[in-house]
Formats: sequence, C-alpha cells, structure tokens
Amino acid sequence: MRILIINPLGVDVYDPMVERAIGGVASPDTKVEVCSLAGTGVPPTAFLPAASLFLNQMLAQVEKAERDGFDAVVIGCAADPGLEDAKDLVSIPVTAPMEAAVAAGRGLGRLAVVCPRIESGEGENLPQDANWVRRLIHRYEASSIFAGVFSAPSGHPPADEVSRLLAENPDGLRAAVRADMAASARGSALQAAERAWRDHDASVIFFACTLWSGLLGHIREQLPVRVLDPLVTPLLYAEMLARTGGR
Repeated sequence: MRILIINPLGVDVYDPMVERAIGGVASPDTKVEVCSLAGTGVPPTAFLPAASLFLNQMLAQVEKAERDGFDAVVIGCAADPGLEDAKDLVSIPVTAPMEAAVAAGRGLGRLAVVCPRIESGEGENLPQDANWVRRLIHRYEASSIFAGVFSAPSGHPPADEVSRLLAENPDGLRAAVRADMAASARGSALQAAERAWRDHDASVIFFACTLWSGLLGHIREQLPVRVLDPLVTPLLYAEMLARTGGR
C-alpha cells in the first residue's frame, strides 16, 4: 500500500518534520511518501498560503497521486483545505486531519479541538479566530460530540526573520517554528486542553495544527484524555479507508 501526504505549501521546509512525525506509525507493508507544492507555482511562504494561491495545484497533485498508483491521500493541513473537491476528483480515499479527528472522536467520546493563534504574514492565510473549526464541525455533522474549540496562542518568529531564514536557512526556520510550537504544547496548548477536559467534559482532544505533530507527549502525560496527533490521526484513518474500501 502507498499513501501520499501532501504538504500544501510552496516550500518543502516542513517535509522532513512530517516524515519524522509519522515514521513507524503505519503498518510495515504501507509506504508513506511526503510531498509539498514547491515548484508548482505556489508562492514560497512559511505558513499556509491564501487558498486562491494553492488549491488548484494541490488538487492537481491529488489527481497525479491516483495516476501514480497511490492508494490514499492525506491533505496535510488541519483546516482540510480543498478536501471535498479532492474527493470528487479521484476514486481513491482522500482525507485530512479534521475529518479524521471527527471520525476518531465519534468512537472515543466527547471531542474538543485546540487550535493555535499564529500571526499571519504576507500572502499567508492563518486564521485569527476559531470559526473555521466550528464550520468544519458543522460540515461533518459532529455537533453531538463536540465539547468546543479552545485557542492556544503560539509564538511566531518575527516576519523579517522568517523571510531571511526561508531564503537562507530553511532548517533554521523549521527549528525556530518547532521550538515555538513545542513551547505552546507545554504552555498555552496544555492549558487549553486542561480547560476542555476539566470544564467541558472532553475525553478526546485534537490539536488542530500539523506543526504540533510529534510534540504532544507531555500533554498525554499530564491529562487523562485521548490526544489526537494532527498527522498520525489522518494517516491511520487513510490507511484504514484504503484497506477497507480502496482498490
């Protein structure tokens, strides 16, 4: 089995992070590949571009994945961009983090979502409120299990530093961004998850940013809840879909 994870950015700076986060997660006979939209005309931004700048290229990559023999595709962004359109284009399963989290939440209990607040730079489309989560919960008809969405402000390197690192030191940019997300996982994100569990009866918590993937072990140790990783969860869900309903 082959599964493709598409990082919907015009740079490949986070591809190594994704590969490490999902390493060893899938079954031994499943090969997972990661790609970005670098070289497709999507502007090189450090965070998610505006939808108008990448959706066509991403959908073309989904179609290519089917032609290349992949058994399933994961769109690697917790906002599930273009997911419904992608499903209409191909016959193989396509999923994304929020859809997978809702599917898991239905079987695990009462789902809360922790989302970051990251400053959005030029050409980027990082939401500055949590209404996108509520829209997806409504789309996936998950209101009956929804414990709420809880914001966790997360750090962001200064815009000029982001631009410099993106051009001169992509590894340094990735390290800086991950350090900020790791800090939030031990601070604001942990506090948000604790509020969801203690005050809103959440039994399963999804962390709605792929940059948190692989950084949530401390939260699992601190709280008696299921913690859904934003890359591991859709990968396992995609593998299940491919095994049960694929070609």
